[in-house]
Amino acid sequence: MIRHAVSIAFAVMSMVSVTDASALADDVLQTYNLTWSGAFLGNEASASGQITLDLTKLTNPTPLGGLGIDIVSDITSLTVTVTGASAGNGPFTESDLCACSTLGTSTLWNTNGTTVDMQKDILAQLTAAGGDFNLFFTPPGPQGSQELTLTTNGLSGDPMEMTQFAPPLGVAPTPEPATWVLMGLGFAGLAFAGLRARRTATATA
Repeated sequence: MIRHAVSIAFAVMSMVSVTDASALADDVLQTYNLTWSGAFLGNEASASGQITLDLTKLTNPTPLGGLGIDIVSDITSLTVTVTGASAGNGPFTESDLCACSTLGTSTLWNTNGTTVDMQKDILAQLTAAGGDFNLFFTPPGPQGSQELTLTTNGLSGDPMEMTQFAPPLGVAPTPEPATWVLMGLGFAGLAFAGLRARRTATATA
């Protein structure tokens, strides 16, 4: 009976591990650091922030030669703070995004046919692929003015080139709540199997 209980425990572990692995693949939120700088464009403007994406919804890759797509529905959080600009300084969030690009989108994501490794440096991969990532905030927020470039104050301020789009060092993707529930069920199954084994051992002693 003890061996039977142990077998049950391992079965529960295996079932939860497989299910949990699936959940990790299907329900992952990843946060990225974002920075822009106007230093190479002759101004002192800069911006920094973070974006969290639901990788289960993100289209990756986007079509080769395409104009890109709007990924606003894939964003779970977004903050961008502009400083040092001649106009348009301040913090901006996802609630400030507007469908004001020339394509009528509030974001632009274009991998140009390349599958981007979302656990590595995104900017380097987009640059190599001739891709793009841009945001469009309601003025006085910044807006995408060309590939990988934001211009402050709704395009009437200072241009800033993107200098970072990458996950923070040492930070792994975060499972969604459903994944933690599955892990809890697995541990509960192990506890039940162990308790049953102890009771069986006591009864036969």
